[in-house]
Amino acid sequence: MEELDRREEQLYRAIGYFIYWFSQLEFTIKARLANALKLDEESMFDIIIGPYDFAMLCTVTKQTLMRTAPEPTKGKIKSFFNACHALNQKARLVVAHGTWTYAGARHVSRSTLAATTHFAKVEDLEAFGQEARRLMMLMYIIEDEEK
Repeated sequence: MEELDRREEQLYRAIGYFIYWFSQLEFTIKARLANALKLDEESMFDIIIGPYDFAMLCTVTKQTLMRTAPEPTKGKIKSFFNACHALNQKARLVVAHGTWTYAGARHVSRSTLAATTHFAKVEDLEAFGQEARRLMMLMYIIEDEEK
């Protein structure tokens, strides 16, 4: 029973770690978009940016930043948002919509309707949490390059 309790705790920690850093990434992108749109008033932030799901937030922010970015930065912006879309597809959708067991998350693809199991190893999910954290930090670097 002790081994099961330890595995359960590791799983909960990995899910929480991923969700925490993904939410930080999402907020960082929202803040960057608000800055680009010059939304100074906090209420406007929620009204304008709040309704976007993550994929649309990335698309809108990418298009907004590309309009004013210096040419050398445009490739980095595209690459950044491609990585964000990939993280959303490979991890966030599975974490949020999968059916969890100790064997991982069972998720049914909306495009193929085929079920697959993800994150059989907790370390795989932790790696996606680290990727969300890395991307969040990268957003700050890209912003600094635009200045």
